[in-house]
Amino acid sequence: MTKILEGNKRQYNPNFTSGITRKLSRNYYHSEQDIVKIFDMHSQKNGIAGQLPLSWLKKIDTNEKHKIINIIYIEFAKSIKLAQNSLKTATEYLNNILHKYKILSPEQNFNIIKKDTSGSVYTANGYILSGNGTDSFFVKEFADLSDKSPRMYEIMTESNGKFVEIARALYLNNRIKDRHIMHTHWGDTKNGYMVSEYVKPLKDYTSPIEIKEKYNSEEALIDDLNKNYGFTSKEIKKYKVQIGYEYQGQFYSYPEDRIIYNYFSNILEKYGLKDYDLYCNPDNYIITGDEKGNPLLKLIDFGGITRL
Repeated sequence: MTKILEGNKRQYNPNFTSGITRKLSRNYYHSEQDIVKIFDMHSQKNGIAGQLPLSWLKKIDTNEKHKIINIIYIEFAKSIKLAQNSLKTATEYLNNILHKYKILSPEQNFNIIKKDTSGSVYTANGYILSGNGTDSFFVKEFADLSDKSPRMYEIMTESNGKFVEIARALYLNNRIKDRHIMHTHWGDTKNGYMVSEYVKPLKDYTSPIEIKEKYNSEEALIDDLNKNYGFTSKEIKKYKVQIGYEYQGQFYSYPEDRIIYNYFSNILEKYGLKDYDLYCNPDNYIITGDEKGNPLLKLIDFGGITRL
């Protein structure tokens, strides 16, 4: 198997799946077949790559860290299966496990909320885990494609599906440090789900700023893009994002969807990647809020990403 791209060493990974996580986060693997080979080489990892959230890992007893991590992965998968039939049962089951291992304090509890994913081809179910005084998470349960014909399965999993999307997410985690890209914690290919940060949409967000056709300067346009999407002048210039063009002393803006596409495309191209799904699917990104509550656009889906 050919190693396409390499990244720097991970600074911190106490997870027992570090071997497989290291390979997927440092190297780009083009096809599902190549990614499956990596998982097969590490069969003792039970199809898991990535790591539990650092906020969880810090609370686990150091003397039994590997054992407890393994238990949490197993029990978390059971709670996701339970959620298919009963959110209440799944919630109680998950909270009991996390209380037992002191991931949650006695006063804290997660609530599991099912998100409508009926319009998604590759997502069977989506769940939001939110609680009082805790980080929130999103669980993407992948659709089962095993009933497809071999040729259709090959087409559908070329740049989507549990193996490819988990591998892409871990690779982007390691290679690209950008606040506009969602962070993924871990994926479980055996049980068919992936856990990431929950990117909460700004409630009923309507921007007070309308992106105009022309401005007196490029910086004036960037100022409006910052108010709408959180794009800063430093970010725009760092990735050499084309947001418009100058003509007769005025700066003319590109359409907003093109600017967003240009931003993420330029980031990915820097690492030899391209997102073939981004321009035609606005559901791939969400306007959330930063730490101060200001609008912040985030890429939330890694299906469709392949090499140039």
